[in-house]
Amino acid sequence: MWIASKNGFISVVAHWDLADVLIVRARVKHDLQSLFDSQRIIETEDADYRFRVLVNKQEMANILVKMIKGIDYPNFKNEIAVHPDQNDKLKAYHEIWKVMRDYANHSIFRRNA
Repeated sequence: MWIASKNGFISVVAHWDLADVLIVRARVKHDLQSLFDSQRIIETEDADYRFRVLVNKQEMANILVKMIKGIDYPNFKNEIAVHPDQNDKLKAYHEIWKVMRDYANHSIFRRNA
């Protein structure tokens, strides 16, 4: 699962061996620091997602509920834009938005809508 939020961009996947454990991954350490104590962040320099945290599913569910309850803006991109220190993140999120818009506008998907 990919999550693009005010906190940053993370990827959440199942741990390959532990049934109730998720790996929350990020390419930018700050994106995990906004959610977890820095002591928990594991850095793997040669990994696709350099930074990661192991969490159980209930802890991650609680984090997601808190994030959802904290939504107080009517437009996500505008919310990111009001924070000048997040200009790079805003540019990246605009690229994601554009790619998904183009995906949705592809003729195969429009016919089946």
